[in-house]
Amino acid sequence: MMGKKIALKLLTCIFILIFIHPLLWAGQPEDLVKKTADRILTILKDPSLKRATKHQERRQKLWEEISTAFDVEEMSKRALGRHWSKRSPGEKKKFVALFSHLIQDAYIGKIDLYSDEEIVYLGEKQDSQYATVSTKILTNTGTEITADYRLLNEQEKWMVYDVIIEGVSLVNNY
Repeated sequence: MMGKKIALKLLTCIFILIFIHPLLWAGQPEDLVKKTADRILTILKDPSLKRATKHQERRQKLWEEISTAFDVEEMSKRALGRHWSKRSPGEKKKFVALFSHLIQDAYIGKIDLYSDEEIVYLGEKQDSQYATVSTKILTNTGTEITADYRLLNEQEKWMVYDVIIEGVSLVNNY
């Protein structure tokens, strides 16, 4: 009887390590979005990067932070949809690079307009592979802008694959 209890506990531990541990190891999607936003806000508020002569450096620093959280290849796949599988590896690589520049210009262009807006985190919905982090941006004029970050858990790491701003998908828009 005692051996069966030990065996059951051992099987439970193995189950947790195999099936649940990777989800815990992956981290929480909302934490990723918050930490990325905090690092971006630090760059945006840095007085030494607000000068016109520092515009390119500021944009580069912003992209470095964003690109650690965004899965540009997944965004590219989704933007091309059914056409992705028909592309050669070279074409895919070139498209990812071009799409990355497009996202960089579009997304950083919007972020660069920041002027002390407040980000409110409304929560997250998550399963083992996908998550959505819902936020609301409160502008200085009293406008509320909704932004949902869609994330994918691949190889035990959460990455943003789309941003939905006011119901418009960044990926589907292209």
